[in-house]
Amino acid sequence: MNPTQDKFKICIVSDQLANGGAERCAALLSQFFEKNNCEVHHVVVVDNIEYPFSGKILNLGKLKNESNGLFNRLKRFWVINNFFRKNKFDYIIDFRVKRFQIQEFIIAKFIFRYPLLVTVHSYMTDLYFPINNYLANIIYSDTYKIITVSKGIEQKIIQNYNYINLKTIHNPIDIEAIKFLSNLGKAIEEQFVIAAGRMQDDIKQFDKLIDCYSKSVLPTQNIKLIILGDGIEKDKLIKQVKGLHLDDKILFKGKVENPFIYFKEAIYTVLSSRYEGFGNVLMESLACGTPVVAFDCNSGPSEIIIDKENGLLVENQNQEKLIEAMNEMVLNEKLYYHCKSNAKASAQKFSVENIGLQWLELMKIK
Repeated sequence: MNPTQDKFKICIVSDQLANGGAERCAALLSQFFEKNNCEVHHVVVVDNIEYPFSGKILNLGKLKNESNGLFNRLKRFWVINNFFRKNKFDYIIDFRVKRFQIQEFIIAKFIFRYPLLVTVHSYMTDLYFPINNYLANIIYSDTYKIITVSKGIEQKIIQNYNYINLKTIHNPIDIEAIKFLSNLGKAIEEQFVIAAGRMQDDIKQFDKLIDCYSKSVLPTQNIKLIILGDGIEKDKLIKQVKGLHLDDKILFKGKVENPFIYFKEAIYTVLSSRYEGFGNVLMESLACGTPVVAFDCNSGPSEIIIDKENGLLVENQNQEKLIEAMNEMVLNEKLYYHCKSNAKASAQKFSVENIGLQWLELMKIK
C-alpha cells in the first residue's frame, strides 16, 4: 500500500458478475474486501451484472457494439489501458477465463502493471493456460500468485505445467445470507431431492442423473427429483424424462431467484458432474443443513464431502454406485440423520469470513 493511501486498492477483473461460480466469488469477495479497509474496483468484460457487489465498476460490455469490429476493440483497449494507468492498485485479481493467447500476453505484460493474482476455477485448465507452455510461462512469469479453488486443480497444474507459484483458496459462501434466504419461502409440498446447474453442455450430466433416478427406489417412494437451471440441453432432458414416463416425478424449475429454499427443504442434494471447479452447490446445500451425494469427480467434491459424515462420496462416474448412494440416503435413516446433523457445521470453513481472511493474509493486508 502506498504510504499516502488510507486503504488498500484492489481491482477485480471478471468476465461478468452473473451466471457462474467464479463471478459469484468475485462479487462476494468484493463485499468482504470493502469491509476490511480496501477500496475495490471492478472491470467486467460482458454487460451482465446480477450478483450484489461492492465498489466501483468499469463495464467494458457497455462499450461493445454489435459488429465488435477492430475499431470497437481498439476503443475498449484504449479505455482499459487508461484506466490502469490512472489508478494505482495494490493488487489485481483476475477471475476471467483466458481464451486468446496473444491478447492475454498483451494484457499481462502491458496492461496489468501491478501485483497480479490469477484465479483458476475449473479443472479444465486449458481454459486458463495457453496450449503452448512456453507462452504460458511468459504470460505468468510475473504473476504474484496463481490461485486455484481446489487442491485437485493445483495438482493438475503442477503436473501439466510445472508451475510452483500456486496456492489453493476455496470458493467462499455467505452463510448468513444463505440462512436468511432459505427461510423466505416454500418450495413444494412433496418430498424431493435436488440437483442444480447450467444446461449449456453435458458437464453436469443431468442425463445420467435422470437415468440413475429412474432406476433408484425414489420414484416408488414418491420422492421427486427437482432440477434447477436452464440452457440449450434442457429440451433434450425433458424429452428423456417423457420417454421414461416420469413427467410427474422429475420437475424442471428453471433458473430460480432463490435456490436456497429448495436446498433447505430437499432430502439431499445430488451432483453427477463429469468434472467441477469446486462444487459451490454442495457447499450451499450443506449451509442449508442438507446433506449431499456426489461423484468423486475432478475436482472439489472430495474437499467438501467427508464420506458418511456430511454426505456420500461416490466412485467417480460409477452410475451403479450413484444409484446405491441415492437409495441409501433414503433407506438408511441412521446414516441420513447423522449426515444431516453435521451438514451446517461442515460448511462453516467455507464462510466468506474464513476464506476472505486467507485472501487478506496472502495479500499481506492483515
